[in-house]
Amino acid sequence: MTTYVAHALVEGFPGKSGSHGAFGWSSLWLLDDGTRRVLVDAGQPAYIPLIHEGLARLGLEAADVTDVVLTHLHWDHVANFTMFANATTWVGEAELAWAADQPAGTKFIPDLHVQELVRRKEGVERMAPEQEILPGIHTIASPGHTPHHLAFFTEASGSSMLFAGDAVKNVFELATSRVDSTMDEAQSVSTIDRLRSLLVDTSGVLLPGHDVGLTIVGGEVRRVRPQRADIGYFADGGGEQDRSIG
Repeated sequence: MTTYVAHALVEGFPGKSGSHGAFGWSSLWLLDDGTRRVLVDAGQPAYIPLIHEGLARLGLEAADVTDVVLTHLHWDHVANFTMFANATTWVGEAELAWAADQPAGTKFIPDLHVQELVRRKEGVERMAPEQEILPGIHTIASPGHTPHHLAFFTEASGSSMLFAGDAVKNVFELATSRVDSTMDEAQSVSTIDRLRSLLVDTSGVLLPGHDVGLTIVGGEVRRVRPQRADIGYFADGGGEQDRSIG
């Protein structure tokens, strides 16, 4: 059985702004089995230096990534797939067809990235639900946030890991089944219930789209570590001010 070592390049944060659009602080994980180096989602454009820094900490470069698997086609999860020249990008066939059919300017869909995924004849593979796309990495249908969203399940570092993408964005959604930003609330609730059951059955860790890892212990949803973010801004005449959010 293939077992991966999981490395958090960027841990997501459940931030939201009512005045400046979505933060887009999504989770970004690398799975490494010694042969394959698989990036789960590709992050937003501002993540490019964070990706390089995270890979460098592991002694790697972007060229060392062999595969990029995409949960769905929103901008903060797909934007950087083009920076991995040697990687195969895995995209849901139905999700890509749906996204390509949306008019330019559709909320959260990066038109040019979707067009590029459709255009490429090499280096892009289509995937479907309930498929083992790579040794030990299985897709799970998780619709709601988008119509054809996919989650991924694998064994990593001795524990099962469930990469939920935005099917489960944060601790609140997993604990309550109350969702924010979904195209189909009933489907999202059904998906969260199904992923929660899988998490309980496997005693694993769920990696949400915009939070640190989550577990369920004694029926209680818990973060595996405290959540924290640093935000800097320029105050009046006082230079840059840092604010920590915990």
